[in-house]
Amino acid sequence: MKKSRVTLMSTALIAAGATAIGTATTAQADTTNLTTNDTITGQTQTAKTSQAELDANIKDAQAAVNDAKDAKDKTGQAQTAADAAKKTATQSESQASTAQTTTTKAQTDLSTAKTDEAKAQQVADSATDDAINQAQDAVTNQQNQNQQLTQTVDTAKTDVDKAGDSVNSAQTVVNQANTDATQANQTVANAQAQVDHAQDVVDGKDSATAQQNLATAQQDLSQAQTNVNQANDATKQASQAASDAQTKVTNAQTSVDQANQAQSAAQQNVNTATQAQAAAQKALDDAQANQENANQIHMSQDYIDALNAYSQASPNDSNYQQILDTLLAVTKNEWSQNGGYVSNSSDQAIKINSKSDLDKYMAELNAYAQQLINNVRNQFGTEQVQVSNGSKQVGQQIGDAYTSENHENSAGHDIATNNTIAKDNGLSQLSDQDMTTVMSKVLGNSWNMTLDDFKKALYEAMKSYLFNGNEWDHATSIAGNRLGAKGKNVWLGIGWSFYTPSDGTYQGAPVANGTQIIDSMFNFMYDYTIQDTSKFDSTPIESNTVSADEIKQLESDLATKKTATNTAKTALATAKTNTTKAQNALTAAKTALATAKQQQVSAQTALTNAQAAVKTATAAVAAAQKAVDETSASDTTKQQALNDAKAALKAAQAVQSQKQASLTAAKAKLATANQALTQAKAKLASAEAALKAGQQALANKKAYLDSLTHADANLAAAKQAVVDAQTAYDQAVQALKAAQTTADSDAATYQQLQQAADAAKQVLVAAQAKLDQLLQTKALNDAIDRTNQETNQSKSAQGERVTNTEYDATNGSGAALNTKHALGTEHAATSGNTVTLKAHRALSTEQATTLQRRKAAMAAATTKSTSTLPQTDETAGRTASVLGLMMIGLVGLLGATKRRKRI
Repeated sequence: MKKSRVTLMSTALIAAGATAIGTATTAQADTTNLTTNDTITGQTQTAKTSQAELDANIKDAQAAVNDAKDAKDKTGQAQTAADAAKKTATQSESQASTAQTTTTKAQTDLSTAKTDEAKAQQVADSATDDAINQAQDAVTNQQNQNQQLTQTVDTAKTDVDKAGDSVNSAQTVVNQANTDATQANQTVANAQAQVDHAQDVVDGKDSATAQQNLATAQQDLSQAQTNVNQANDATKQASQAASDAQTKVTNAQTSVDQANQAQSAAQQNVNTATQAQAAAQKALDDAQANQENANQIHMSQDYIDALNAYSQASPNDSNYQQILDTLLAVTKNEWSQNGGYVSNSSDQAIKINSKSDLDKYMAELNAYAQQLINNVRNQFGTEQVQVSNGSKQVGQQIGDAYTSENHENSAGHDIATNNTIAKDNGLSQLSDQDMTTVMSKVLGNSWNMTLDDFKKALYEAMKSYLFNGNEWDHATSIAGNRLGAKGKNVWLGIGWSFYTPSDGTYQGAPVANGTQIIDSMFNFMYDYTIQDTSKFDSTPIESNTVSADEIKQLESDLATKKTATNTAKTALATAKTNTTKAQNALTAAKTALATAKQQQVSAQTALTNAQAAVKTATAAVAAAQKAVDETSASDTTKQQALNDAKAALKAAQAVQSQKQASLTAAKAKLATANQALTQAKAKLASAEAALKAGQQALANKKAYLDSLTHADANLAAAKQAVVDAQTAYDQAVQALKAAQTTADSDAATYQQLQQAADAAKQVLVAAQAKLDQLLQTKALNDAIDRTNQETNQSKSAQGERVTNTEYDATNGSGAALNTKHALGTEHAATSGNTVTLKAHRALSTEQATTLQRRKAAMAAATTKSTSTLPQTDETAGRTASVLGLMMIGLVGLLGATKRRKRI
């Protein structure tokens, strides 16, 4: 606070003391003598002025608080903006991270592309003619090797099949040998039994059961014979089944071969049909690209018939009027079915702004008119018009001549001009001419027209010639069915004439200044008028235009080709199905054949076993019969039988050893066959692996050959890939930089917005603190003013004069108030905030009462302000200030003794 000098009456020094004494160190005041009541009034006004300044400060502080509150309200928006900025910054950082990933990938792709380019360069460097030839030789050699490997695989498969057959044969031998060994074992057992039996016979045992054994043996023999018969039948059936299965395999193989041939033929048919369809599609596409314009004249058969009747009639015919009436009636219907002209956007884009522009497109306009006329003549079946360089020249010269003459359409045909130009071009005359007004327009320096406008004019002229309903001579000229015109070659040349009305009117109607009347002319030249071929070029200009009928024919042809293709594809699908079925049937037949052969082997084995059983049973019967005979034989005979049985056992045992040896040998052969089969399979696997490796080697060599033959193209592609990868990488780097810049910018924006929001909050807190301090000061001032008022009233009642005091108040260093009173009151200011006051005499009762009231007021003011002042360690200061106020008030009560003057 700046140093202030304020003049106050002594009672008002309470307010000054509240501020000055609390922090005072030094202060001085001079005593003056006041003798009038005017001084009190002046002092009171000075105090009010100080109060007004405080109020102004409070008002400013309140305004600052209001502004800060408004800022606080906006702080919410600022915080929202900061939050949004934070979200944006997070998203930007994420995008920057994504951009970094993209850049890393692009860098990897670039590195890969450069590596590929280096490899391609190496290949290109090595792609000499010798290298290519060597690579081609390597491919050829590998193909030959693969062919040999394929043969090796086929041979190995055959060897596996043979080895398998050998195993089967060896297994059959083992089975038979096992059977023989079993039988030999049984024979030995039987022989042993026979020995035992003979011994029993010699010993006199089993004589009672011999007859019963014979009966049993005979029964077993009968059953064994039955089994042989059944096994024999089964063997025959199995053999027949195997033969039938073999026949089915043969037939199935034939069916597979035929199905493969049929499928191959069906595939060829599909290929042929597909090619034919593609050719038909191309023909249609080409034709559609040159299709005649969409604006064609279509006529009903009634109109065609009526116009043909008119062309052959004479006014002298009795039915002539009827012919005219019919023609007029059907003509009225033709307008509706032909609709309006359809513009072409390409033609609309071609500007015609002058006669020279028009001349550039006369060839196209002649061709357009030719299409219109020939379409009509197609419907009538009359001769087609031709366009040649000669006919174009005649048509254009006639149009230019009419323009030069400023010939008016209403004046009719200029026969003289027509024939003069015809003769100049080697013709005897102009055969025919159709002319009509098509446009009326102010042309000026720039016509502002298009090619589409002139084509529309020709189309509208055609409709006018055919369907005007007033006359039909133009119609027969266009249709080519008038007498004398049929069967004649005819040429067309169109022309344009521009007539300028001279008096501002045309056919009685006013026209704008500069208007030109544009007429179209269809000029026809028949073959019989050609006199000098050196002057008239009659060579037809070939037209690529395709008629609608031709388009329809091509569409029909395409549809037929598509049907043929679909039929061929259906047949191919059927053939493939048949091939699959045949292949499945062959597989099934082979499986059935294998089963039949196995059953045949089983049946043969069963027959062999049954036959062996018969032999065994026969032997058993003989043995039983022998036993019966033996029981009744003599002892000598019985002994001989025993000896014979022992000899038979020895022989059977010899056979048993032989059969066992055969079985062992058969098993060894089977093991050898199995080993051979395993080796054959191993060779097959090795051959197939070699073939697979050869096929892979062939693919690699072909790829290498392809890389050599296409080395330049591959190198160019690799270089382009590097360029593309470099571009992608550069773009990714730029995108990364942009994304990072955006992320940094968004982060900075967020920081700024957040700081602004925080600052707005801090401004509100500071403004509110300042306002609260000022309001507390005002409350203290109000309490002091009330105390001053009471003091003034008390002094007025006592009739005392008040001494004015001038003082200095300094904030910051602290000012102590020292006052010298002339009445002999002594006081001193001590250091710190404590003030000691000494009085020369005791207070009167009234003065003591007044002082007590002031103390109470000061206490109330202090209590009120303590609860509201900001906490800045001001409590001690306020206490010292209140003590100072009390002491200053006491000085005021004591008065001035030396200069006291009664009123």
